[in-house]
Amino acid sequence: MKPETRQCQNCKNKFTIEPDDFSFYEKIKISPPTWCPECRQMRRMSFRNERNLFKKKCDKTGQNIISVFSPNSPFKVYNRAYFDNGEFDPMVFGCEFDFSRPFFEQFKELMLSVPFPALSVSVSENCEYNNDMSRSKDCYLCSRTHDSSNMLYTYRGNHSRDCVDCTQAVKKSEFLYECIECATCSNGSFLYFCENCSSSNFLWNCKNCLDCFMCSNLRNGQYCFKNQKFTKEEYLQKVAEYQLNSFKDLEKTKKEFEEFNKKSIRKYLNITNSQNCTGDNIINSKNAIMCFGAKSVEDVKYLWDVMLYKNSMDCYSGGRNNELIYECTAVAGSYNCHFCVRAPDCYDVSYSMHIHDSKNLFGCISLRNKEYCILNKQYSKEEYEKLKERIIEHMKRTGEYGEFFPMSLSQFEYNATIAQEYFPKTKEEVLREGLRWNDPDTKSYTITVKPEDLPDNVKFVNEDILKETIGCAHASACEHGCSTAFKMIPRELEFYKRMNLALPRLCPNCRHYGRISKLNPLKLWHRKCQCAGTKSENGIYKNLAKHYLHGEEFCPNEFETSYAPDKPEIVYCEKCYQQEVY
Repeated sequence: MKPETRQCQNCKNKFTIEPDDFSFYEKIKISPPTWCPECRQMRRMSFRNERNLFKKKCDKTGQNIISVFSPNSPFKVYNRAYFDNGEFDPMVFGCEFDFSRPFFEQFKELMLSVPFPALSVSVSENCEYNNDMSRSKDCYLCSRTHDSSNMLYTYRGNHSRDCVDCTQAVKKSEFLYECIECATCSNGSFLYFCENCSSSNFLWNCKNCLDCFMCSNLRNGQYCFKNQKFTKEEYLQKVAEYQLNSFKDLEKTKKEFEEFNKKSIRKYLNITNSQNCTGDNIINSKNAIMCFGAKSVEDVKYLWDVMLYKNSMDCYSGGRNNELIYECTAVAGSYNCHFCVRAPDCYDVSYSMHIHDSKNLFGCISLRNKEYCILNKQYSKEEYEKLKERIIEHMKRTGEYGEFFPMSLSQFEYNATIAQEYFPKTKEEVLREGLRWNDPDTKSYTITVKPEDLPDNVKFVNEDILKETIGCAHASACEHGCSTAFKMIPRELEFYKRMNLALPRLCPNCRHYGRISKLNPLKLWHRKCQCAGTKSENGIYKNLAKHYLHGEEFCPNEFETSYAPDKPEIVYCEKCYQQEVY
């Protein structure tokens, strides 16, 4: 087989299907895709509302509940407890397949009949205001957080505790504030892409550091300030000049850190202990092509934010020993599953949603411990296999087979999904494409404290702040779904006091988008190494080591990087970066 260049039926751009791709499609007996990889990812993400919570009535009890479904959603939504108490039987909604109509049309009707759980929260305590959470306790407004406790406003926290406003705090991290992509870190704030760092603030890509402040690319440092080593007394004197409990001083420190980082180098990609991999943020993997945020994967392609996948393609979010997975999201411990939304511990399941511990299903919703079902209707093994093949042939004729669910079938409004964060669209674009858009309710909060009127220093804040409605400094002037106002909860105030940090002036949603803006795009650009021998190409960074491979000449290396050419970061190839850092 030879590579084939095709035109994406969505964005109309060209994309290439490689011979290995065709081999994979043939292996799982799926038709090649008609959408390009990015559009396929956007389509899957449009079925994931991970962070937006709404007040809604349970369609079973009529009680007010918190849900990822908006009040305007056409789908039935039940309290999660009803799904878990054993009384709910989704098989009563089963129906026969009609060969005179398209599959997706019939599946939508099933979607409108079968209720969905209000939230995805399991085996957790005091975690009512969260989503995508399991085995956790005392968390608030978190999502995709597991095996954690006392986490606030955190996205993707795992096996950690007592973290506030973090994105990806994992591996027994604790007492972190405004940190991004940190593992096994503690007692720190504004740590970005750090590992095993403690009692430190404002670090970028540092490892094994203790008592460090405003450093980048540091390894095994202690009492370091702006990458310079000091005695303990000198270090404490330097750090004492920065009052992070004062909002004005904290803002000045943020700007100073940004300027400091502009003079630091960046490694072209973050790929560690991996072979034959392309993409970014890949760890302990092999043969992972165009993957972003992947750990311990092998022979995979076009995966985003996954771990422990083998022989799979086109997936977003999932982990725990998956194999032969294609066009799925939120799959774990499964085998040979295709076109599924939330299908943990499943085998041979296709075109299904919210399936648990099941096998041999096609076009089903909300089933658990089931086998040989189509459209939630039970069949014998022989009946199932025969009918499934007939439906697949029918879908091939209608042009449906081999494609993920159309975005018009998403349970959520486009701007409430994770797709809006990575593939933002305007309301006009969304409506023109026949998708739904959520117009936020007109905010009628009575703001009792303007952000500029908050005490500058946290030491002057008392429990009276818990009674106030604080205005967000963005005042809805941003495009981040600003809530315009927010309230502080007791645990949050206690955290700021303990960490001696100034109170935030932005609502949790705007704070989340601020962290997301610090992440590189999930795409690659071709660039040259900016090492010019004794300094960087722009002269801002002075090399610390001799570069024996090219001496004082420009480095000849070229690469694919997630740093766009129009960005100010100084990007070095792996060899030049290692010369400087190690």
